[in-house]
Amino acid sequence: MKNYLFKGLFAEHIRNYVRLKQAIGYKYESEAKHLLRFACFTTEKYPEASILTKEIVLDWCSKKNYETQANQCSRSSILRQFAIYLGNIGMNTYIIPKGYYPTEQQYVPHIYTEDELRRFFHQTDQCRYVSECPSRHLIMPVFFRMIYTCGLRCSEARLLKISDVDITAGILSIQHSKNDNSRLVAMSDEL
Repeated sequence: MKNYLFKGLFAEHIRNYVRLKQAIGYKYESEAKHLLRFACFTTEKYPEASILTKEIVLDWCSKKNYETQANQCSRSSILRQFAIYLGNIGMNTYIIPKGYYPTEQQYVPHIYTEDELRRFFHQTDQCRYVSECPSRHLIMPVFFRMIYTCGLRCSEARLLKISDVDITAGILSIQHSKNDNSRLVAMSDEL
């Protein structure tokens, strides 16, 4: 576990909870960061609190104007699980009900037509030299073709290192992707 400096009333409980989650096999890094922000939030806004109240939970879980519904649901789910842990160790706590915040409408993917793809790649090929990013005009056409032809997530393509690309064999090594999985991806000869 990274050495996060949790503070406030819940600091020791958060530290123990994160250790527990990691001990049973969860990576629990992004969740620990959320709980670090929660610890700062409660220290600043509720310094006199002695338990996790409904007021604190709903205040923390309220939707921010800059976030999506999915992010709000994720934050509230992390706090809900922490509250369940607090209840299990005997603390008086408010546990937000499961599904308290509605989820966003299901994302419907767009399937591009051949004409749309042709126009998209034509535009990426129009990328010009810019002194602030001198290789961008060379990288962008390959980057988007790699995402498309190899079925990569944007973050997977963005995080590739030179050592992850075997040009001779035509293989990409995708490291620590979703759910910390790694995989090998074949590239087409054209790519």
